[in-house]
Amino acid sequence: MQQNTAMFSQFKIQTLTKLQNAIKKNEVDEKVRPIIDIINDLDSYVTTSSCAGRIILMQLPEVGDKKNAIFLGKWHRSIKFSEIKDTLETYDDGQLWFITQSPIFHIAAEAINDADNLVKLGICSGFKHSGFKTGKKRIIVEICSTERMDVPIAVNKNVYVSDEYLELLVEFGNDLLIRGHKKLEKLLTMLKTRD
Repeated sequence: MQQNTAMFSQFKIQTLTKLQNAIKKNEVDEKVRPIIDIINDLDSYVTTSSCAGRIILMQLPEVGDKKNAIFLGKWHRSIKFSEIKDTLETYDDGQLWFITQSPIFHIAAEAINDADNLVKLGICSGFKHSGFKTGKKRIIVEICSTERMDVPIAVNKNVYVSDEYLELLVEFGNDLLIRGHKKLEKLLTMLKTRD
């Protein structure tokens, strides 16, 4: 599948305009900026979303109900136990999840061979859950890694974990985040030195 070059170019212009607006509003993770800048400078790609990885405390009415989820806390950096403990005080109902997510990028590619090349680069950088899918209008590459942890810690106003266990989750979450950030550095190096 190859998209019409003019259509892809128009989509890229529109997407980069949205990105510039997001940058002005400080809505783009600084850790991913060098990576998305390199990718967006290449003719055959445009980033559509990205995240450097994060730790979240998320309140959900029930499993899978992302539409009604409430982010009680969201950090794109290592955190302290006290931050989680303080944020835990704002929990009031439903399920509460401690989540660590790896860095992730979504990138539109002009052609399948472009998508395949980017996926290979992602995998070589340690982003083992990378791949692409084709749709009616676009080819979307997802560069993602394995550093993820989703742990329920409370249900219906009852916290089921001890402070000691919560401290362990914070430690593991921080370790996963740091591992993901090291992979970002490797991806950046590989993008800079690609053929």
